[in-house]
Amino acid sequence: MIKVFYGKKGTGKTKQMLETANAIVRESNGAVVYIDDSNELMMKLSHRIRFINILDYPVYGSDAFLGFICGVASQNYDIETIFIDGLTYIVHQDAESLKKFFDGIAKISAEHSADFYISINGDEETMPEFIRQYT
Repeated sequence: MIKVFYGKKGTGKTKQMLETANAIVRESNGAVVYIDDSNELMMKLSHRIRFINILDYPVYGSDAFLGFICGVASQNYDIETIFIDGLTYIVHQDAESLKKFFDGIAKISAEHSADFYISINGDEETMPEFIRQYT
């Protein structure tokens, strides 16, 4: 399952992500991972959530980030849910260029039973169709 929170800055996407992550980890028997590009939210997440600041790793672009996610998933078969907060900020690419990335995480989700929650900043009117199906 892939769920995308898409909207302009300040529309509550991160708040929804935090609330969802904390709710899921309370009910989950598996691991929950939260990926962001700063440590700002770390203290707002349950200590049971594995927080990753992507800036601690040399990941540049959506192809490298997909590889990073594959590495995270392959190291822990108990991962049930992965949160990615601010995808376009993390990969430094526009949403329109992320079709291959979404195809990759859809495959990971299907083959490894991992759920993805992703926030993306952007105007909902110009949201690519390949992303709209996940909102």
